[in-house]
Amino acid sequence: MNMCRNTTKFNFTIVELLVVIGVIAILAGLLLPAFTKAKGSGNRAQCINNLSQIGKALEMYAQDNDGYFPGGCTSQKLTDAARIPVQGLLSAYLRNNDLYKCPDEREGLFEAEGSSYIWNWLQIDLPGNERSGQSKYSVVPFGEATASSFPVMIDAGSYHGKSGEKRSINVLFADWSVNTAGEIKFL
Repeated sequence: MNMCRNTTKFNFTIVELLVVIGVIAILAGLLLPAFTKAKGSGNRAQCINNLSQIGKALEMYAQDNDGYFPGGCTSQKLTDAARIPVQGLLSAYLRNNDLYKCPDEREGLFEAEGSSYIWNWLQIDLPGNERSGQSKYSVVPFGEATASSFPVMIDAGSYHGKSGEKRSINVLFADWSVNTAGEIKFL
């Protein structure tokens, strides 16, 4: 009795392999922008959370100091040696200095200055305005500003958004809200 097995091997041709590789490459090309966009959205959300945490620390500081912010502060180490780093004043309320780093900031500002965010001391106690030279000032904005329109801390640069398009910054306002803006109007 002659038993023959019918063994058929299925081999892929080079053309079939190239087609499969091409399909995988096209799918990867379609999905990569979605992953990049999701990462950017996550970084923007982390930045908003960082500013929100800083806002809560500022609010607690103000509550502990009869409704006053400190005057003569800065968020940048190298700005003016006479200014007090706001990070030091808030260290009792914020234990994590990484909250001062925007995840989209790639300029090394956090490493050099200690913060990716700018304390709005120029508008808060700029020489010539009603608060200049004070050691503390009320959390109530002055002049025509309202708490919801008065920026306290902002991104040091337009880090958020697509490259090549108008980018945005995140802003902590005096009412403790954080919003994304294309530009800030200083009053």
